[in-house]
Amino acid sequence: MILSLEITNFGLIEGLKLPLKPGLTVLTGETGAGKSIIIDALQVALGGRAYGEYIQSGKEKALVQAVFEIGNLPDLREVLESTGLEPEDDYLILTRQLSRSGRNFCRVNGQVTTLQLYKQVGNFLLDLHGQHEQQSLLNTGKHMELLDRFSGEKLLDTKAEVKKIFRGWQSAKQRLDEIRANRRERVRKADMLRFQVEEIDSALLKENEEEDLIAEKNCVANAETIAQLAQSGYVALYAGESYAPSAVDQLGKAVVSLDKLKEFDAGIEPLLEAVSSALYQVEEAARDLASYRDNVEFQPGRLDQIENRLSEISRLKLKYGESVAKILSYKDCAVAELEELDNSEEMESDLNQECLKFGQSYEKYANQLTELRVNAANKLKSAVEKELHDLEMKGVLLEARLMPSEQGPHGVEEVEFVISTNPGEPPKPLAKVASGGELSRIMLAFKNIFASVDQIPSLVFDEVDTGIGGKTLQAVARKLEDLSHYRQTMVVTHAPTIAALADTHFHVHKHSEADQTSIGITLLRGQDRVKELARMLGGKEMSQTVLQHARQLLEQK
Repeated sequence: MILSLEITNFGLIEGLKLPLKPGLTVLTGETGAGKSIIIDALQVALGGRAYGEYIQSGKEKALVQAVFEIGNLPDLREVLESTGLEPEDDYLILTRQLSRSGRNFCRVNGQVTTLQLYKQVGNFLLDLHGQHEQQSLLNTGKHMELLDRFSGEKLLDTKAEVKKIFRGWQSAKQRLDEIRANRRERVRKADMLRFQVEEIDSALLKENEEEDLIAEKNCVANAETIAQLAQSGYVALYAGESYAPSAVDQLGKAVVSLDKLKEFDAGIEPLLEAVSSALYQVEEAARDLASYRDNVEFQPGRLDQIENRLSEISRLKLKYGESVAKILSYKDCAVAELEELDNSEEMESDLNQECLKFGQSYEKYANQLTELRVNAANKLKSAVEKELHDLEMKGVLLEARLMPSEQGPHGVEEVEFVISTNPGEPPKPLAKVASGGELSRIMLAFKNIFASVDQIPSLVFDEVDTGIGGKTLQAVARKLEDLSHYRQTMVVTHAPTIAALADTHFHVHKHSEADQTSIGITLLRGQDRVKELARMLGGKEMSQTVLQHARQLLEQK
């Protein structure tokens, strides 16, 4: 419910804070006192249209702020959670700032939001019924939801099942349509994938093959140079030349000399062993080098083979990947996709059967849903007509009209509330009911019926008493009082019969100071409230009779 409304520099309101409580709250005051400005400010606070003329003369900005306690409103909480606008301790603050520059801001709990989101949040919190406003009950998009809630849990469960089946059906149909529409493309793609897999398989690629071939190519291309270098190394180590003895010869001489030296100095033994070991190692290295030299092959044809193989690998790399590993990985993916494509005919058959089952289930539950709605519409018709009878609208006919529609997540019909206010006239949509007084009472009747199913916690009626009096006015007053037991209800009224039933009574008034007019508001209690009711009953005449009548009205609550 709404806890407070704060208005700054809005119209003739310089600064005003209106605390609000549960139950029935009324705003009264003389014609032109500024009650409508407060309602305008409330509309702006909820995301309604904002005009530059709302900003007080001489001011650059205006601000309206409404504080709400949101309690148990699951649909609102879902919107808040999805947008990151978490309520603080179940409180929600809507702030709207208007600027003459046109830079207006909307904030939810201090966080700037778009006007669209801001207005969406506001729609969950308060329903304002003015004579020319398109109230939530005039929104045909909500009629089905209201009728379904009115019906109760069985219909809502059936509706949820229909929605679930419809979504599954649509998903299966979409996949089936995709398979059927892409049949030619699938055949073409399957042929291409088979060619690619066969091409990669026929290449007989191996991991690291390219690196090995590059290394082999380097050897084959330089075989003559490699053999020459190996021979040169062998000569230096072992064979020697006429002008230069080999390393083996030189080390052998050193071993002989050190062996003789040992006869004179036994301490030379470690050095002799080291040189002897070096001699053996050089001899072994020379043998290995000779073997390496003898195995060097001169294969002119092998070089061409390597070049051709590397060329083939490069060609496959351009088509399938940057390395042999990636080419082989591409092939694995192609094989998996080809298997899926080859199974598409079986998938098409399975999906076709699945769609048939979904269609049969949908028809079954949608028919049940229609039947439940027809029953709910009949009950609603009786309930609303009773409410309107109580509101002195005898002979008024109302019905929730079910109109066939395409199969959808909510069934196979649309719902629209239609009403005939005069005998013999065909029912018309609520939005086309012309009389403001009739429309106000119709709205009041609906709100009384839907008070237990409509989640909106706060209602505002702007001059719901227009054009009515006598017994009708008394009936309207009692209906408003009944409604306030379910929902916080605020009424702008000129009728003392309604004002006397209020739990909270505010008096709106104008006052002038230093050639400036502003609007103020006063909470009335005790004798002040009696005087305000007396003014509403008899104008400026405050006779004892009028005052006594005012007291009697208060005593009737």
